[in-house]
Amino acid sequence: MRRNAARVVLCTLLAAAGAGAAAPGTCQTSDTSATSAATGGLEEITVTATRREERLQDVPISVSAFSQEKLDAEGLRNIDDLSRLSPGVTFSRNGTGSSANYNDENSDINIRGVDSAAGTSTTGIYIDDTPVQSRHLGFGAVNIFPALFDLERVEVLRGPQGTLFGAGAEGGAVRFITPQPSLTINSGYARAEVGATRGGDPSYEAGGAVGGPIVNDLLGFRVSASFRRDGGWVDRVNYAPPVNGLAPPTYTNTTATAANWQQTVTFRGALKWKLSDTFSLTPSIYYQRLQVNDTAAYWQDLSNPDADVYRNGNALRNPSTDPYWLAAVKLDWDVGFAQLASNTAYLSRDQHSISDYTQYLRATWTYFGQLPSTYPPPGAGGYAPFGDVQRNFYEEIRLSSSDAAARVTWTGGVFFSHLSENIPEDIVDPTLDSEVTTFTNGMYAVCVPGDPVFACPNGLIYHGPLDKMVDKQIAVFGEANIRLTETLKATLGLRYSKLDYTGSVYQTGPFLATTIQTESSASEKPLTPKVVLSWQPARDQLVYAGASKGFRPGGVNVGVGAICNGDLVSLGLPLVPGSTTDERQLPVQFSSDHLWSYEIGGKSTLLNHRLQVNSSLFYIDWKDIQQNVYLPSCGEQFTANLGKVQSRGGDIEVLYRPIEALLLDVTAAYTDAKFTASSCAGALTYTGVGLGCNGIDPTTQQPISAGPIVSDGDRLLGSPWSFTAAAEYHFRDWQSRTPYLRLDYQHTTPQTALLPIQNGHNALNDPTLPGLPITNNLGLRAGLRFNGWDVSVYGQNLTDSHPLLFRSRDIADDSVDQLYFGRGARPRTIGATATYRF
Repeated sequence: MRRNAARVVLCTLLAAAGAGAAAPGTCQTSDTSATSAATGGLEEITVTATRREERLQDVPISVSAFSQEKLDAEGLRNIDDLSRLSPGVTFSRNGTGSSANYNDENSDINIRGVDSAAGTSTTGIYIDDTPVQSRHLGFGAVNIFPALFDLERVEVLRGPQGTLFGAGAEGGAVRFITPQPSLTINSGYARAEVGATRGGDPSYEAGGAVGGPIVNDLLGFRVSASFRRDGGWVDRVNYAPPVNGLAPPTYTNTTATAANWQQTVTFRGALKWKLSDTFSLTPSIYYQRLQVNDTAAYWQDLSNPDADVYRNGNALRNPSTDPYWLAAVKLDWDVGFAQLASNTAYLSRDQHSISDYTQYLRATWTYFGQLPSTYPPPGAGGYAPFGDVQRNFYEEIRLSSSDAAARVTWTGGVFFSHLSENIPEDIVDPTLDSEVTTFTNGMYAVCVPGDPVFACPNGLIYHGPLDKMVDKQIAVFGEANIRLTETLKATLGLRYSKLDYTGSVYQTGPFLATTIQTESSASEKPLTPKVVLSWQPARDQLVYAGASKGFRPGGVNVGVGAICNGDLVSLGLPLVPGSTTDERQLPVQFSSDHLWSYEIGGKSTLLNHRLQVNSSLFYIDWKDIQQNVYLPSCGEQFTANLGKVQSRGGDIEVLYRPIEALLLDVTAAYTDAKFTASSCAGALTYTGVGLGCNGIDPTTQQPISAGPIVSDGDRLLGSPWSFTAAAEYHFRDWQSRTPYLRLDYQHTTPQTALLPIQNGHNALNDPTLPGLPITNNLGLRAGLRFNGWDVSVYGQNLTDSHPLLFRSRDIADDSVDQLYFGRGARPRTIGATATYRF
């Protein structure tokens, strides 16, 4: 007994350290999944992270997998919930401030610290085999995330997946995998839920799915539909402006209670037609419509989170509607020596939103005039209609070897895509001219009727119908697994891509004080290799070490308004050629960035499949990083390549079933992503702390100097440590029903290191903006399972914690703007859920 216990401790420590397993005689366990099922052990999970079906424990990369049953058990309903339980993943709703358009749909996702709110996404988002992530264009682009309803599973792949998934998966990928139609078995799924949020409106959901054979062994179907309404908890209110323009405003009355509600409608239909014993076609269509009524951001001076009082004093709502559909045709053909798979897909999206710019315009555009305050007078109203219009075509053909027991197994294929995304934007404020007519510096009037640039028809002060990127990609890829010995395997992968992208911009109006019309194109031919060496001395023991490359293409910048010129001067950007004023110019393009990721890991299953320990350590070297440069005195931004980042850390997950009735699940992840060099704008070079950035203006040939954009040691957004713990206990059956109790807890540590915007040494900074805070989330669920039913009551955020997840203001000038927006977590929610499966 003592010897067996020592062996378990040794193997567990080896796995936790990333070594995975000791010698076969030390950590050998049962080789059959049937044994684990018979003894109440842990369930084996099959994933397709390597584009072929494999046990999760055989895949030599760090992966988290969530079945629909697990999503329901943990009460996960959206990407926000999912990311909390995924080690090494940080997800934030950053639509609080002007840097993200005040749109509550706006978000930022990163894996292992690979984070950028500029350029193409660093994380691949897949619905089945189709990538649906978008570019970050201007302020209006937002990512698509499907609702967590009627899914076979969700896979979170940590680390670059450039070989098999391409340029969109530079830091990792999140794959939403839907159930396929069956030709032999009828199945169904239904879910209903209702919940009440403290200080807010109720939430409710209903949905169902059914599938099975239409003609046995020939034609099958799967259909699902769902509706969900998430009740709001932030009120929109009226207020009395401060007398001196800077003191806190005073709440007067509420105009809309719980205004930040959301509604999500989904529909999916799929058919599978087996034309022969070796050939089948599966056409499918997925439709989703997300409607956001108003922002969840609140004004800190009008709110009291301790008492669950959340208010915003916005003059107007910030609504968003995001309908899209994805049609795909999947082909599977068994050609004997290999399996041929083809995926042809088309994405059509017409997202549109309206952002309240009333406060922003009075903090920025009229800052040079007569209204140095973010608190507008009664009746004022300025807004910005945005759109995100996408028309994307994808084609991928893969060929995978059929014999899984062969010494060499392989996957190869070709990929083609044509992506078109346009982000139109206008800014309208018909009330602005009644408040201020002329800038005090005499440069120009706010609106000049009949002037080709400064006219404001119907209050239109900015017109930007074109902010468009067209991306074309063709790639060939291959990956081979070579069994060097019975226990040692090498994985070699390579992807070669040809990328062509063209950016087009047209914008005009008094807000810019000019007309900008540009078109810029570029091409790149990246190679993204992958090398992994794995040792599997026994079926349930795996050790691996690997290196892989991630990549994403460059893009085109959109111009900023004349009100941003002071920030551009402080960065040392060059003069506009031929300018008669001190007008500075942005770089037209930004280039691609790339990284190398190095990972070691281990996966061990012990104690007759009752204990599982999966862990990994990683080191990432990221260069020429595309990052937003936020201009705090005008609230706008552009994209630049900002030096180097190193990210290092690790993650561990321990699953343990000490007795058949109890399952324990504990995870921990550590990530430290920091800049390892200071970066300057334009033609400037860094000359050391206290000396800043120096160079020669290419237009005037005169010496110029400025502070850096980022400094050595600045961090990227992300909590250093994140922990989750879950326990589920099944009580003895009661009248053929199984009662159960489940507890879930998540904790993250605060971000104490400085972000670039917080560092006072940098040229552009606002030290009043915090990093991520401590977060705690406690959930509890109790229910009965019987005859396919699961009926439960639940509580989420039971401690009613209210962390300040995001804070912003329009401009970093205390003499003008002390209006801070906050974004928190949903207050305590109590509810009931019923699901049924057959």
